[in-house]
Amino acid sequence: MASFAYFYAAAIADLIIIVLYKIWVRDPRMKHLPPGPKGLPVIGCMMLLADTDKMMKIAKDWADEYGEIFYTKVGLSHFIWLSSPTVVKELMDKRGAIYSSRASSPMINMVSNNERVNFLPYGEKWRSIRNILQSALSLQTSSTYKPVQDFESKQAVWEILHAKSDEDFSDINRRYSTSTIMVITYGQRVPSLSDPTYQDILRIVRHFSLATAPGGWMIDTVPMLANIVPQFLLQNWKKTARQWYKEDSDIYLSMYHKLMRDVKDGTAPDCFLKDLAREKLQKNAISDVTAAFAAGALIEAGSDATTTALNNVILACLLWPDIVKGAHKELDRVVGRDRMPDFSDEPNLPYIRAMAKETLRWRASTKIGTAHATTRDDWYRGYFIPKGTVVVLNWWALHMDEKRWKDPERFDPTRYLDDPLSEAESMAQANPELRDHFTFGAGRRNCPGLHIAHNSLFINIARIMWAFDLSKSMDENGRAIEPSTDALPGFLLTPVKFACHFEPRSAGHVGIIEKVWAQAQEECLVWSREKGPKKKVGVANGITA
Repeated sequence: MASFAYFYAAAIADLIIIVLYKIWVRDPRMKHLPPGPKGLPVIGCMMLLADTDKMMKIAKDWADEYGEIFYTKVGLSHFIWLSSPTVVKELMDKRGAIYSSRASSPMINMVSNNERVNFLPYGEKWRSIRNILQSALSLQTSSTYKPVQDFESKQAVWEILHAKSDEDFSDINRRYSTSTIMVITYGQRVPSLSDPTYQDILRIVRHFSLATAPGGWMIDTVPMLANIVPQFLLQNWKKTARQWYKEDSDIYLSMYHKLMRDVKDGTAPDCFLKDLAREKLQKNAISDVTAAFAAGALIEAGSDATTTALNNVILACLLWPDIVKGAHKELDRVVGRDRMPDFSDEPNLPYIRAMAKETLRWRASTKIGTAHATTRDDWYRGYFIPKGTVVVLNWWALHMDEKRWKDPERFDPTRYLDDPLSEAESMAQANPELRDHFTFGAGRRNCPGLHIAHNSLFINIARIMWAFDLSKSMDENGRAIEPSTDALPGFLLTPVKFACHFEPRSAGHVGIIEKVWAQAQEECLVWSREKGPKKKVGVANGITA
């Protein structure tokens, strides 16, 4: 019955596409679309785009064949792929008023009730929330979060030292990422993965991943069916989306209302949501639900992306062991073996900084690339770009360009040893061809959390490299287990679980790791951007003093 329903809905979709296609071909401007693969009749490249793992290579191959801007048809949708730094700069940056929206996605819209800022169309509501996020994630404000990242990183290194399995580092990285962004957002730690709050966040992230899976929902491929075809013929998408939204909003609103009560009675910790609550109380500019989901946007983006990047750099170290040797050499020279590296060492650790940048070039956070949408018709270099076109920042063409990067598939931090710029500075430089990487996006929708992301990558890479030798795990016969380079299903480029053996570099390193974490637990996380007495964010969870 389910297969018949899907077939019936697909037949209706095909009929609509055929009718609209006949209308489109009458528009003479459609003859001026950029070049690109023809795809299949009616559906275009829909089936290819649904397979995100294959699309990484295909998108690069298409750029090689069709050039720095090419076109694909995906069902009823137009896709334009930007595959050179110059084209990205000229369209996403310089024409931001046109190229900063999001394509309509009924499933994502309903599962978010149009509250997730990452999927809002370009407009007043998006600008209002974006401004709030940018103020909380600016370069100056992000530097005040370093004590949080320092504390959580000390626990992460200690946890790796005491891990029971060579695969545990992945969960340790996830705990670090989630706890860091939870303290920044809510003033509340996640001391372990069994923490109830973490389990709630994990449920939301799972809903989000399922809702955004490319090709996962037919309604997002043919949005106009939303009010034409009964939802039971389309995977019961409305019922599922409403249920997930209820669960997600209940969790976010519960956390939000608790903090609002703490704000009113003066016990709230210093955090993003406290700032947002104050602004809301003063201006009443946004609803409770919008405020709760604005905070949730930080959690959803900060947890998965940072975890993915940390796991990818460890994968690279197993594939190219000389990376670890280069890191050890620099850390021993600059830091020595008698203390852990900290943020003050960053200016003197160009190799570690380069490892962070190379990680984001070698393996961007998602498989296809960030996608914007146009708000009106546009012309560029004689090509017509219709209103509502999905405009893809083609990471794989940009990051694997043989003309710029020698042996681009290889992880090589030395590419960035002579690059003194931060990611934000590199993004803003006049010559786009010199930009370091594009993982943080472009234009008005670039990633506002790039400063926090960089700081997390730097401190964790530095400390893991300082503390351990990394090598492939051995099987019961003493043979090295080759790590898989495959990614988990879905939108994010998260590596499948693999094993890595972390060997402490010396007894002295072990002693320092133990001492540093014991001292951190005794002192707790003392953090606040506010004047006056500092409050402790307890090792176990929330505010203790």
